[in-house]
Amino acid sequence: MKIDLPPRRALPEDVKERMRPDVGQVRDRRLTPLAVAAGVVLLVLGGVVLTRPTSYEVDPGHEAVVAPSERDVTRCRDALRDPAWSSTKMVVFGLRKVLIGADGRFCELTKTRATVASTEFVPVALGTGRMTYRTGQVIAGVPPKGARTAKAREVGPSHSRASSDSVVTPEFFIVYSQGSMGASELVFDDTTVQIPKFSAWSADGESDNYESGDANPRSRVNLLARCADNAFANSAKPEDLTDWEPLLMTDPAQSLGMLVAHRGHGEWATCSLGEYTGALSTIRTAYQSTKSTAYFLAGYQAENQFVMVGRTQYTAKTAEVSDSGGAPVTTEVADGHFIVTLPFAAGTTLNPATLRVVARDAAGAVVYDGGVK
Repeated sequence: MKIDLPPRRALPEDVKERMRPDVGQVRDRRLTPLAVAAGVVLLVLGGVVLTRPTSYEVDPGHEAVVAPSERDVTRCRDALRDPAWSSTKMVVFGLRKVLIGADGRFCELTKTRATVASTEFVPVALGTGRMTYRTGQVIAGVPPKGARTAKAREVGPSHSRASSDSVVTPEFFIVYSQGSMGASELVFDDTTVQIPKFSAWSADGESDNYESGDANPRSRVNLLARCADNAFANSAKPEDLTDWEPLLMTDPAQSLGMLVAHRGHGEWATCSLGEYTGALSTIRTAYQSTKSTAYFLAGYQAENQFVMVGRTQYTAKTAEVSDSGGAPVTTEVADGHFIVTLPFAAGTTLNPATLRVVARDAAGAVVYDGGVK
């Protein structure tokens, strides 16, 4: 069937001039779905303009790359024992940072640890690329030429799971897994490459290295940071682990201990300390405002001691805590929270319901006298 089209009209010069910046210039490297077609015809004011398809070398991982801070670079230099090492590119996965060195060496940071390639690590060929760095949660190196996506995969007799995130650029790739994963293969686009399973790093690959700049591993800020790292490793959301500050902490020399942190004095969290540091755990909203009682929030016992975090009147400055009429232990109260360590007889278990709390304000007046819920 023949269709007679009306004769094409010439566009006025002023219209052509207004159109020129929109179709004569490329404003964005990314191609829209419309422009990917073999050819696109635009009808503008009765005029016909034929655009030619244009392809660009798009870096799919570019937007995920940020610049590291000078503190990040310094921490990596310390871990690598190389004051000349430099980096201008970093990828962040929650509380975990991966810095890409100008010399191709990678450095992985949490709030309290730094990990670099062990001297025992042997790079693995990946076709035209290579794997040059690996921990339990990060695999990195140079991608095969033209690769745009990457993932790690752990395959077992009864299961298969893949990494949770990745960044691929022409110069490097980083694959990340929230939990430790013994991946045995990498998948670049549709190509699968077998890799050796991960084994633990030797001592020269991983070390304590604190974001705070404080070298004391038992300082409040570093213990809080370790609690946040542990919570993130347990799948806590990164936004729930930022901007916390220490509020109260037991003597770090104690075999048992607890820490209370606050966020703007409006949210609170606890963490157990001792031989092993626990994970930061937020206090439920129901226990964040107390007027007529005292709450048991967290605690544990070992040997002949019981350490607990409690909450009482917000106006209180001190609390006397006793068990079944025993001698009271006086402790500091901040934001209504207190930490107390109580002795108890061997072979028994302390019950928080048997405790009595007498809380006093700054003038010494009793603001609460009663039991613990």
